[in-house]
Formats: sequence, C-alpha cells, structure tokens
Amino acid sequence: MGKKDKSIIPEEMRQKAEISLMRKVSGFLAGSSLWGAVGSLVGIANYFYDFSMKPVKRDKSHDKDESERPYMQGRRWMNTHPDRKDWYERAEDGLRIHANFIPSAVKGGDHRFAVCVHGYSDSAESMGLYAKVYHDRYGMNVVLPDLRGHGKSEGTYVGYGYHDRLDVIIWIDRILHLDPEAVIILHGMSMGAATVMMVTGEKLPSNVKACVEDAGFTSAMDEFAHVYSTLKEKPPIPSDILLPIMRRIAMVRAGYDLNLASPLEAVKRSKTPTLFIHGDADTFIPCRMMHRLFEAASCEKMCMVVHGAKHVHSAIVDPKGYWAKIESFLKLVDPAIVERKA
Repeated sequence: MGKKDKSIIPEEMRQKAEISLMRKVSGFLAGSSLWGAVGSLVGIANYFYDFSMKPVKRDKSHDKDESERPYMQGRRWMNTHPDRKDWYERAEDGLRIHANFIPSAVKGGDHRFAVCVHGYSDSAESMGLYAKVYHDRYGMNVVLPDLRGHGKSEGTYVGYGYHDRLDVIIWIDRILHLDPEAVIILHGMSMGAATVMMVTGEKLPSNVKACVEDAGFTSAMDEFAHVYSTLKEKPPIPSDILLPIMRRIAMVRAGYDLNLASPLEAVKRSKTPTLFIHGDADTFIPCRMMHRLFEAASCEKMCMVVHGAKHVHSAIVDPKGYWAKIESFLKLVDPAIVERKA
C-alpha cells in the first residue's frame, strides 16, 4: 500500500556520509591549522541535532497557561475515556508503535474513522481536543497514534513525518482489517500535519477520503532553517553551512536523509482532497509555508487562515469558524462523512 521504506542507510552509505561531512567541515575551515575548530564545528552541528532530533517530553508547565485549557480538557477526555483501547504494531524497521483507539458511540457502530496525529515533543493525548469533536459531534471512531519517539511508541529520534508516514499507513491497514468498509480522514497538527501530508503522497486505498493539515511545514530542512534564524543566541555559523552538516550527522545517527522529509514534495503527488489551515500569528512555523503548500498541491484543496492564531491555536482562537470550515470541506468531499447516524 505504501512504498517500501528505503530510508535505512546501509553501512557503506553511512561511511560515505561521514566522509562527506568531514570534507564539508574541512572546506569550511580550509587554510586553518586549528583542527580543534573542526571538532567545534561538528560539535555544534551535533548539538543542533540533539536540539532538533532527540525526542523530548512535553513541558507540563504549559498546563498553567490559560490558552492551553482546551488542550488540557482534550487530554483528559482521551486519557479517561472508558472505551479507550491501546493498539500496538511493529513498524517496518522493527520499532513497536502505539496508538489509542476510541470506537464510535453510535449504536450498531460506524464506518467512519478520524486518524488524529500530534506534533513535535508531545503525544497522542494532545489530539484529544480534535478527536473529541469527531467522536462526540460526528459520531466517528477515532485513532490517535503516538509518533515514533513520542508517547508509548519506541524510537530514539524524531522522524519529522518521514518514517511516521509509513507508521500511519500501518494504522490505516489496521483500521481496514477491523472494518473493510471504513471511511477514513486524516487530521494532523504541526509535525503531525507534515506527517499526514506525506501520507497523502503515498499510494493509498480509496477508503482514505480527505486530509486536514493544521500548521504544517514545507520541509524539515526549511523548518530547521527558520528555527535557527529565530534563535537569540546561536554560533556565528551560517545556516547554509551548519544545516547540511547536521543533515549528514542525521544520516549517520538516525539513518535517514532529512531532505526526504518534505510535505511540499508529497502534496505535489497527492490525490487526497486536503484542507490547509494556519494561523497568521504563528512564529514557529510561519504561515507563508502554508501558502507554498497550498499552491504546490495537485489535489482538490481548500485553505483557511485564522487571524491572530499562534502555532496550533487556530481551533482555540476561532473554534466555530475552524470546525465550520472543516465540516464544509468534508461535505464537499462527501456529505456522508459528517452525517452522524441516529
């Protein structure tokens, strides 16, 4: 169903990446006799790798922020739901991945499924805010995966949607095994939005009807460059020198090429109708990325810019407008998607 994962770098390629890395460093410091500077540059790149690529646990202090209250309520909804079940599967590279499944409350069951995918440094519970609406208002089954390295899923690095796209396809297969007549929509935020966009770049079953991406980035490397430019304290090394080195370190340490983590390229191939949403006050992933994604998408598409919304706060700033847009979009794709049974 999905393309076979070619991302694991063979040892020969790893060695070539290391040689290329050292040549890049040597070129940057050509003419210098201070080889200690080489180690410093690689050390800085490794530090940025750790900063960007190592999974981190969510900072619980955010729970004290009043603007996070809807997310807190969504987390509680997922964690305490009496029908929540744990799903486990093995990814193609052997990692044990986890998802939460909450079946529809509609009597007799329902064929509609919403797969809700979370962002960086968080877990599936952050998607409770969204899954609750799909479940309670529209009567859908909901699946909330933990991306690799997050929540209860194994992993020692962040996939930025590249490996995660194949993991989501595993959950799609699990849904189809449970219900061959399933009607599936994808909804992701931030890195989860990047993930679902990359899923749509794969060959998917006709059961996958639509995709909602909220605050996704154009590519991992674009996002790294943006974040690096916003750091208040950073080394005096241009991003176009540092980031290629960090990319080569990622090939060695994480085993995949960050250049392949590109939702922009995926939406060019996508046949899945997609709704693009972004807040115009987002400074973490700037709204201009959404416009580039929308323009590049080859599928049926709609977009929504939420005025005054910072990163992944569109559903908080304008919840009525947010869900009205999603409902109108899904009705255009297929009115049956949002028609709750009695």
